[in-house]
Amino acid sequence: MTLFSFIFAMLLEQFRPVRDDSAFAKRVEQLFLRVERSTNSGEMASARLSWFAIVVGGAVLTWVIVALLSHVNVLLGFLATVGVLYLCLGFRQFSNRFTEIQLALSVNDLESARLALRKWMEHSGGDVMTRLATESGDSSAICREAIRLALVGAQRHVFGVIFWFVILPGPAGAVLYRLSAEARRVWADARDPALMSAPSAAPISPFGDFAVRAFAWVDWFPSRVTAIVFAIVGNFEDAILMWRYKSGFAPHKNDTERVILSSGAGAMGVRLSVPEAPSVSIRFDEPSETEAFGGPWPSLYQDMPELREANEAALRSAVGLVWRALILWVALVLLVSIGHWLGWLA
Repeated sequence: MTLFSFIFAMLLEQFRPVRDDSAFAKRVEQLFLRVERSTNSGEMASARLSWFAIVVGGAVLTWVIVALLSHVNVLLGFLATVGVLYLCLGFRQFSNRFTEIQLALSVNDLESARLALRKWMEHSGGDVMTRLATESGDSSAICREAIRLALVGAQRHVFGVIFWFVILPGPAGAVLYRLSAEARRVWADARDPALMSAPSAAPISPFGDFAVRAFAWVDWFPSRVTAIVFAIVGNFEDAILMWRYKSGFAPHKNDTERVILSSGAGAMGVRLSVPEAPSVSIRFDEPSETEAFGGPWPSLYQDMPELREANEAALRSAVGLVWRALILWVALVLLVSIGHWLGWLA
């Protein structure tokens, strides 16, 4: 049932995608905001309790409801699983925005491309590099940040959902992952001062701090599985080298994002703005500078791949990478399903 539920949910999402500004998405966002307003005491304890109540409570409630429906009728349980997965998956949410940028750049309309990237950033996050690209970025900068948001979006809307859907019973894992990602987006990313040209009117609270840490726990293993998948379907050696190289930097709140982007950059051979990455102008042959980033790594840096600047061809390469990764994820789900069937027959 795991494989068929996922396939049906993906097909349904392709024909009728759930937009990130849909009524359902807005209700979920309002739920997080209302809980924060009513329980925020300025202490981390209230943030932890609220996060567990919404995220873990939502996952447990989903599991109970689907289990009861499955007990009443197998078909009802299957339809409920497909429905929950349909709401959790969001492949078209980021692919449509990616396509808008591609079309704008194909006619050399930089303003439209910046506007599309800005709307995408406002919902999905990014950092100061993304904001600068939306303000005055050239074609290369826009392509670079679009690829970055696409890879992160694929993880948070598809690959991470698949991982937890397979690990936890029923669709509870998918709900756990998506609610955790949404908690981070609403409580932290939407208030990141780096994404705003003016200071934020609503500074990040303990809720945002805990949401960032909690999502890092939830996404720690899935992000590394995705990095390995990118390496398998792309340039394996360069992906592993980039992953190994970037992992030596100081800890950062976007560590899981850094893993995905470094592996994806190596897999495609394209330079991306990885969080906390040094500037491309830094000279690594100077010991004082390499030591500042955890070095020196003379042997590692000498073997570093030559990454090209992002361009329209790189956009197409990113699309191919995500689709190949999705096919491999589906194959992994198939193997897990076959294992379950064999265990049931035995």
